[in-house]
Amino acid sequence: MVKKIILVKPRGLCAGVERALKILDKAVAENPGPVYCRHEIVHNQKVVEEYRQKGVIFVEDLAAVPNGAVVVFSAHGTSPKVLEEAKKKNLTMIDSVCPLVVKVHNEAKNFSQKGYLVVYLGHKGHPEATGVLGETKNSVLISSLDEAKKLELPEKAVLLTQTTLSVDETQEIIEYLTKRWPKLVLPAGKDICFSTTNRQLAVKELGKKTDLILVVGSKNSSNSNRLKEAAGKEAYLIDGPDDLQDEWFKDKNTVGITAGASVPEKFIRPVIAAVQQRYGGEIEELEAVKENIHFKL
Repeated sequence: MVKKIILVKPRGLCAGVERALKILDKAVAENPGPVYCRHEIVHNQKVVEEYRQKGVIFVEDLAAVPNGAVVVFSAHGTSPKVLEEAKKKNLTMIDSVCPLVVKVHNEAKNFSQKGYLVVYLGHKGHPEATGVLGETKNSVLISSLDEAKKLELPEKAVLLTQTTLSVDETQEIIEYLTKRWPKLVLPAGKDICFSTTNRQLAVKELGKKTDLILVVGSKNSSNSNRLKEAAGKEAYLIDGPDDLQDEWFKDKNTVGITAGASVPEKFIRPVIAAVQQRYGGEIEELEAVKENIHFKL
């Protein structure tokens, strides 16, 4: 039986996701007709399903949105080409993009206009990467150190990153690129967002005190996957209590629980309750990093 369950803070919703969900809630409340959302509002299956039950229609292509309809753009950011398409369709546009993603969009646009090659470190096919690269005239996307080693950079190049990457892996790639290309520009301030950094620092602290870590989050959530990788020990990514497997808990004395930045606390609590009910354990809280940031609508 488990002796202790440690709940780490910060965990769950970040300021950007919290803001995006409030925006979609407001859009649903104030519009009688169907509200469309381009891409999942955030990468969490339970959250998306809740909004589907409220009548929100999620689409990947604006061709599926009727002219003149209301469309919310996801927290991950949107390419300028998509925004232009929305204008042509006379859509009422509501953008829930995270302000920290907007910062990277602005960096990409400004440096591109000044003739820089934008080197973007991120995940191929991720909507955040697609949105940022849509701001550029000349760019290249890399996802690993191996890909970084194949680069040949011009005199004017800038490195930008997705906001939800692994802090450690990103630092390794940045150190390699700046050593090889000393003139490579790094914008003031880090592109990886504070909540991603804080949650990764917190899960590392949690790993020092536990035998097993559960990360509540969906498989398509970049930041949730990075938490699992950063745990430093046996860790599993789960959407909810139904994903728990008895063999994980054999000979485990202390279990840690965290959650990705797109997971509301109401979806974390059932996991905590199920672990305690099935495997026992006294609950403790561990505040590894203080976080109290909120974005205005």
